[in-house]
Amino acid sequence: MQTFRCDHLLTFAASVAITLGMTGLALAHDGHEHGAPLHGGKVAMTKEYHFEVVFAKDGIKVYPRSHEDQPVDASRLTGTATFYHPSSSSKPWFERKLAPTAASPGRAPSSIGTAIDLGKVPASGAKVEFKVEGLPEPAETTAAFIVPFALSSRGELIVTKATKADAKAIAALKTCPVSNEDLDSMGGPLKVTRDGKSTLICCKGCLKELRANPAKYFGNQASSPAAKDEHDLKH
Repeated sequence: MQTFRCDHLLTFAASVAITLGMTGLALAHDGHEHGAPLHGGKVAMTKEYHFEVVFAKDGIKVYPRSHEDQPVDASRLTGTATFYHPSSSSKPWFERKLAPTAASPGRAPSSIGTAIDLGKVPASGAKVEFKVEGLPEPAETTAAFIVPFALSSRGELIVTKATKADAKAIAALKTCPVSNEDLDSMGGPLKVTRDGKSTLICCKGCLKELRANPAKYFGNQASSPAAKDEHDLKH
């Protein structure tokens, strides 16, 4: 009986894996497992990447990153965004092409997107299917995923538990900018992100001060761990 039950479970798991592999689609979730949203968007996972999608009233941006939380050079990427209206979720509503977005001087673009008026898209119920092509990882040169449509809430604080990807930033900062206590003094630091910039604090008790004075803690000195790593490599 035990052998039969194990064989049955293994067969079921294999069938689920095959089905997911055939569809090639990944549903979006909060992205806390492999990487927090750095730009106020939604994160979708695929086999080799996670993609942060930011919907604004005037356009779309998609930020591809590796599962090690490293940005991907988007200069050779292309893609499409296919919108589905809530009243007809199985029939495409409209589609837009995505291209590399403008980058800072001397830097490769970190996102692809398009300018489009999204003000008439229903605030809830719509979904968008993305296809990104030209990715550098041979195991996944094309990625497909779906996210629910939701306009980005700029200025909001996104709080996640710091991960191994933040180790270099933790070592550089050492103390909490709010309490001046050791970042590890309260059971492990928290990573707080606002409009693409991140800082680290020792505990949830520091969030009140952070929300009251965001400009003080999210100035030029507060950047994402990935940005810090890029700065270190250049200097």
